[in-house]
Amino acid sequence: MDALRVVLAWAAFAVFHSLTVSEGYERRVRARIGNETFDAYHRLAFTAYTAAAFALVLLCLRTVPDSPLYRLEGILRLLFHGIQLAGCIFLLWTPWDLKEFLGFRQWERYRRGEPAMEEGAGRLFTGKAYGVVRHPLYLGCSVILAFQPAQTRNGALSTVMIVLYFYVGTFLEEKRLVNKFGDAYRDYQRSVPRFLPLRWRIRSR
Repeated sequence: MDALRVVLAWAAFAVFHSLTVSEGYERRVRARIGNETFDAYHRLAFTAYTAAAFALVLLCLRTVPDSPLYRLEGILRLLFHGIQLAGCIFLLWTPWDLKEFLGFRQWERYRRGEPAMEEGAGRLFTGKAYGVVRHPLYLGCSVILAFQPAQTRNGALSTVMIVLYFYVGTFLEEKRLVNKFGDAYRDYQRSVPRFLPLRWRIRSR
């Protein structure tokens, strides 16, 4: 029953997060508050309520009894830390705009009176880590989570749920990316693996 509570907590977060990034949700909110306000503030608001939901999950998990699962020592511990370090380096190799991701850049454009970035604008970047897998941020975070040298039951269940949601989320995300970039993204899908670097091909375009 305790394990089920962990799974349900993360499942509830996944459903909430998926609904708030869905195209249907975006259409309804745009219709209610207008395109300009949505483009300026939605990403900031999304970051805030996603962080709040994540914090609620962590608070919920603190009430669930836990037990040690394993604790590695010696060479194996160093090996796991080494793999985690590789995951960190992979994240650093991944180019991304933190201010855009959190929503601050959109708000700054609005404050300066600049137009919002139009749908389809921007460049599809396929170099560096994006030439190894299409979702390098998810892969890097998954490696760091999966190779903890000391783990508890709740921690292991949480890792499984998070990594599973990362993977499922790639399908939702790629629907939007195909709509945004069209054939260029379809070509990218055919040449670069989704989540695991099973076809190692670095592109510098």
